[in-house]
Amino acid sequence: MGQIKSQQSEVTRILDGKNIKYELVDISQDNALREEMRTRSGNPKAIPPQIFNGDHYCGDYELFVEAVEQKTLQEFLKLA
Repeated sequence: MGQIKSQQSEVTRILDGKNIKYELVDISQDNALREEMRTRSGNPKAIPPQIFNGDHYCGDYELFVEAVEQKTLQEFLKLA
């Protein structure tokens, strides 16, 4: 299992555990979606997982994990 897949699994496991609803967007087969993700995240080299709440960019995997450890996930996800 690749790094992207394992990070994605970790994100979904944590969100599921906290009953936070989400939608997975698979960009692997769609260059337009990949470009949109990179544009919206402000990083031309961004790789998944990138986390958004609607139109709001929350951050990448490292920032997500940091928010979980700091117990600031609600704020990170812009839910608080």
